Amino acid sequence: MTDITAGDLEDMGLPRDYDPNCLNNFMIELADDITGACMIPMNLPKKEIYNIIQRAKKWFYKNYEYSVQENFLVIPEEYFKTAIYLSTRSLTLPGAALDGSGAVFAVYGVYPVGSYYGAGTDVRFTKGDFNIDRLLFGGMLGQGTYDIKSAENLQYYVVQQSYYDMARQIINNTISFNYSNLTRNLKIMGETPASHLILEVYQTIPDCALFEDEIFFRYCSAKIKISLGTKLSIFDYNLPGDVKLNADVIKSLGEDELEKIIEEIKGDEGVDWMMHS
Repeated sequence: MTDITAGDLEDMGLPRDYDPNCLNNFMIELADDITGACMIPMNLPKKEIYNIIQRAKKWFYKNYEYSVQENFLVIPEEYFKTAIYLSTRSLTLPGAALDGSGAVFAVYGVYPVGSYYGAGTDVRFTKGDFNIDRLLFGGMLGQGTYDIKSAENLQYYVVQQSYYDMARQIINNTISFNYSNLTRNLKIMGETPASHLILEVYQTIPDCALFEDEIFFRYCSAKIKISLGTKLSIFDYNLPGDVKLNADVIKSLGEDELEKIIEEIKGDEGVDWMMHS
């Protein structure tokens, strides 16, 4: 596969000032895998491979925890007084930058500044006599009871924190919301916010970082094999030298690999990974 040209960028719907280095290297690596380093003179057009990569990115954002990263966004209080907000009760969150990063894929928390989660509150229950260091090291005075006292203090601290966590759920004024990653539209439910809002979000990582992921490479390669096998099965012809490609085998290889990748991703998910939107 040759390097991506300005014409290729136009065919892919990318601006001419787009830096194609990462994409170009990734597509060449995929081509080497599909063709066996040019041993098999057959591959898909660049535009089709690019389309497969774009669809793969969307699948990974939904199913692969390392394709997005957690972040915080601040919505200024002034925005909630504007005519556009008062008429729509919503706002549009950032889309992807030219390198694929920064698009808000999911919102999993909306909190007003001044709440426990938004910081800047007196209802934190983490200072004063309940400080963990004060409790744990309160017995280090050479009285010979440090181990017992520390254990008792740790137990007391855990019980207190459990109580305060339950209290925070009651005291904290959470905000209901609805977010669509297709339109990037965040709709605030209930009353108009009276302070800045803190959004906890998942944002997409740069394409270059995703292209370095071995699982993403294998996924794209499997998808290309399936597409290539499907298209070759439409025609029945021999390559020069009377060599005939077995379209069913190519497609089957891709399907088997894809199934293994999906199972691997499901088995690799941490217990704390849950997409909220």
